[in-house]
Amino acid sequence: MTELDQTWAESQIEAMADGSLPADAERRMLALMNSDSELEARVEQARALRSELRKLANVPVPRGLRWRLWRIPTADRRLRSVLWMPAGIMATAVVAVLGVNLYFGAQGPSADDVARTAAVQDFAVAVSYLQKSAVMARNEINESVGSGVLNALAISRGMIERSETGVSEGVQENVD
Repeated sequence: MTELDQTWAESQIEAMADGSLPADAERRMLALMNSDSELEARVEQARALRSELRKLANVPVPRGLRWRLWRIPTADRRLRSVLWMPAGIMATAVVAVLGVNLYFGAQGPSADDVARTAAVQDFAVAVSYLQKSAVMARNEINESVGSGVLNALAISRGMIERSETGVSEGVQENVD
């Protein structure tokens, strides 16, 4: 079974269990169930669950449950009105601002504003490229200078050690 077939079959388990699949989809599902025992078991499990749920339909509703369920929206109504109050105030303010703008004929940005905005965006892009190139140059300089300084220190350290040990020009004196 392909992954696509498996995904489709998993989405059709409940429809197969309640018998609501069209004939062509049911044939496809039966073929997939024949090739996959796990899928077949899942469909059978869904059918058994539906059967058990049908048996529960005859159980009487406990006394007072309906009344408590009907009270849920009214108990929650006060909380909802408190939560939506700031949103209502904000929506009213937005509508008022838009109305004032429309009434006084506020227009969109002028051509100069659009050109200025485009120039600022181009400048921001150029600055970001400059920053990136500055970081790259700094890293290269640090590598070059760092290795040059290290080489110079190694050479000077070697010269100091030679002068302290009395070695001259690669000739070492044997002092016992």
